[in-house]
Amino acid sequence: MKNNFKALYISCLIGLMMISCQSSHGQDAAQEQRDRLFNAYMEVKKDIMDENFAASKAHSVQFEKEVQDFRLKGLQIDDMMRLKKVSQTMKTDAIELKSATDMKVMKQSFSAVTQSLFTIMETMKCTDETVYLQYCPMEKGYWLSYDKAIENPYAASMRHCGQLVKGMATADYPEPVACH
Repeated sequence: MKNNFKALYISCLIGLMMISCQSSHGQDAAQEQRDRLFNAYMEVKKDIMDENFAASKAHSVQFEKEVQDFRLKGLQIDDMMRLKKVSQTMKTDAIELKSATDMKVMKQSFSAVTQSLFTIMETMKCTDETVYLQYCPMEKGYWLSYDKAIENPYAASMRHCGQLVKGMATADYPEPVACH
C-alpha cells in the first residue's frame, strides 16, 4: 500500500512538472510570436521612413501574417474581451496596410495599425525594450519608437516634428497570468 501511494505521488509530481513545462513553453512561444510581430512592425516603419514603397509592401506582407497569427494569450478574461476588438481592428488595418497602392495610403494604414498595436502593448509585453508612442500633428500620424527623440517617419522634411504621447518600459507591463 505504501509503495502504491509513493508511486502515485511520484506520477502526480511528474505530471505537474510536465504541465508546468508545457505552460511556460506556451508562454515562451507566445512571447516569441509577439517579438516577431513587433520586429515586423519596425521593419515597415523603417521602410516608410526611407520612403521605400516596394520594401514597405514586402515587409507589410510579413507584418500582416504576424498580425493574423497573433493570439491574446496569458490575459485575464476582462483584458481578453477588451483587446479582442482591438485585435480585430489591427487585423483589418494590417490587411489595408498590405493592400496599400501608394505611400500616402500606406502611411494612413500604418498610423491606424500603430494605435491598435500600442493599445495591445499596454496590456501585453511585445518587446523587452522601452517603446514610445509618438504623434505628428501635421500628418496626423502615430508611430512607435525605441527612442524618446522624435524621428518622424511620415515626412522627410519634418523628421523632428512630432510629440511624445506615452512610453512603455518593461516595468510598466502587467504581470503575466497563467490562464489562456
